[in-house]
Amino acid sequence: MTSATRPADQEPETEVAVLQFDAGLPGFPEARSFVVEEIAPESAFSILRCLDADVEFVVTSPSLFFPEYAPDIDDATVEKIGLAEPTDALLLIIVNVGETLADTTANLMGPIVVNLKSLKSVQAVLSTGDFSVKTPLGLS
Repeated sequence: MTSATRPADQEPETEVAVLQFDAGLPGFPEARSFVVEEIAPESAFSILRCLDADVEFVVTSPSLFFPEYAPDIDDATVEKIGLAEPTDALLLIIVNVGETLADTTANLMGPIVVNLKSLKSVQAVLSTGDFSVKTPLGLS
C-alpha cells in the first residue's frame, strides 16, 4: 500500500491512503496519485487532491444522493485495477459545484472506481445506462 504523510502544519502526523491512477484521469494524464481529504467532519463531500499536479475535485459517495445508482463497470475497467469482488470496490462521483446548491451537479457517467485492497483506481467511462455528466444533486 502506498501512503503519504500530511504536511507538518496540518493535524498530527498521520499516514493517509494514496489512490493510484496508472493512466491518470481523462484530460489529466499526469495526475496519478491522489488522496481523499474531508472538507469538514460529517460532510457529504470530500476533496480528491492530486499529489502530482495542481488538480483537485470535489467528490461524494453516489449512494448519498442517488441510492439507485448501480453502474455496470465493464470487464476491461475491472481488470485494470485488479478488482476480484464487487465488495472490494469503492465508487465516488465527481461533483461540479455550481453558483448555488440548485446548480450543483454530479458526473454519473464517469465514476471513480477504487480497488480498496490495492488502492488502484480508475475513472470509468460508462457506455451503458442513462447517465449524464451533469446530473442535478437535488439540493436547494
